[in-house]
Formats: sequence, structure tokens, C-alpha cells
Amino acid sequence: MTPEQENQLFLSIGQIQATQTAILKEVTEIKKDLTKRVDSLEARVETVESHVTNNRIKIAGFGGGAGLAVAIAVELLKLKTGG
Repeated sequence: MTPEQENQLFLSIGQIQATQTAILKEVTEIKKDLTKRVDSLEARVETVESHVTNNRIKIAGFGGGAGLAVAIAVELLKLKTGG
């Protein structure tokens, strides 16, 4: 191998290493971006779950309150009608 060929070989190896480093860096950045997006989506899901749970509690409370109101109304009607 001539000195010029050796020099070309080392230059090619250096370019390959630089390309691999750049690819690895890009993959790392993509992973960070995806992780950030997933974390953001998880936070959104937790917020939605919290709202749904709160709404279910409110609806159950309204349902229980409505049921209680109906029971009271029935008892009042019984008292008025002597039932």
C-alpha cells in the first residue's frame, strides 16, 4: 500500500467515524424528543382521567341527591295523603 493509499484509507475511516457519531447524536436527539412527547401525553392522560373521575363523582353525587329528593318527596306525599 502506498503512502497515498494509506492516507486515503485513514481519511475514509475518519469520515466513517464522523458519520457514525453524527447519526448517534441524531438518534439521541430523536429519543429525547420522543420521550418529551410521551411524557407530555402521559400528563394529558392523567389530567383527563382526573377530570373524568371528578365528573363521575359529581354525577354520582347528583344521582344520590336526586334519589334522596325523590325519597323525601314520596315520604311527604305519604304524609299528606295519610299513606
